[in-house]
Amino acid sequence: MLQHQIFTLLSTLVFIQIGIAQSTGTVTDSRDGQTYKTISIQNPKTGNTMVWMAQNLNYKTPGSYPYNDNEGNRKTFGLLYTWETANKSCPNGWHLPSDREWAILVSKFGGTDKAGEALKSDKGWNEGGNGSNSSGFNALPAGLRTPNGTYRSQGFFSFWWSSSITDSKDKVWIWDISYGGPDMSIKSKIFRFDSDMLGGLSVRCVKD
Repeated sequence: MLQHQIFTLLSTLVFIQIGIAQSTGTVTDSRDGQTYKTISIQNPKTGNTMVWMAQNLNYKTPGSYPYNDNEGNRKTFGLLYTWETANKSCPNGWHLPSDREWAILVSKFGGTDKAGEALKSDKGWNEGGNGSNSSGFNALPAGLRTPNGTYRSQGFFSFWWSSSITDSKDKVWIWDISYGGPDMSIKSKIFRFDSDMLGGLSVRCVKD
């Protein structure tokens, strides 16, 4: 009886872990030899597997910038890309995720009110803003580059481009996680909003 209960418990734990992040792996960018961690999730509507980079893209190309123009920031946070550059910077066989693909990822880990906890890294966020990283996505607060070339919010916010243009045709959808700040009720929230195609944000790539 006890052995059966232990087996059931272990099976449940394995199932939960698989449900959180089905599998992990790596991909090497043939252009510069950099290797990125990946996670795989299942699209609940189609049953197809989506493979996401679990690190921010760090491929140096015109239109990409290290935070504060300091190359030392690249190893941890990757680079910040203009939207135009972001759309053509993922390795061959990968692409900048659409707004819909971001929505599937966020929904998989609890929706916009809760997914930040699972997607955030378990260190690197200021003022108690760390997450659990139970997803393996390892979202880091890389900050952003403003349209005038200044930098802000490293340690406090992460921002990523999507490839999707809004109905207004002059803006794109972006996704953002906050450290929480004075209002820690938003610590686990993820925000989606429309943005001008300016400045520099982080990039995550999805396998074609």
